[in-house]
Amino acid sequence: MDPSKKALPRPLPSVLGVKLSHDLRTQIAVAAQMQGVSDSAWLRQVALDRLGMESAVDAASGPRPRIPPAELEALAGVVREIGTLHGPASLGRAEEVLAGLDRVRAVLIPLVVGLGRSA
Repeated sequence: MDPSKKALPRPLPSVLGVKLSHDLRTQIAVAAQMQGVSDSAWLRQVALDRLGMESAVDAASGPRPRIPPAELEALAGVVREIGTLHGPASLGRAEEVLAGLDRVRAVLIPLVVGLGRSA
């Protein structure tokens, strides 16, 4: 590898399943909340500190969007709609395809824009 080029950070490659007692799980959740990070990010940071390591990828945290069940159902519906549009599209039925895309847009755009709202 050319030493003048910086290596890109690799994505986190695996998941480590760890069983925790209820009390330990609760304390981790409280500590993470106090620091404003996710539980897993808090655990990764503690491990990094203990091992004397630094890793922005491992320490990263951020809010995960929680999608309400009604919105998940709507998203599933538009995915199905997109799937059904393949037939009319392959047959050149542009009006039917455009109407379907309008239905998809009417659901998808408000939902995606709404993901940016604060929880």
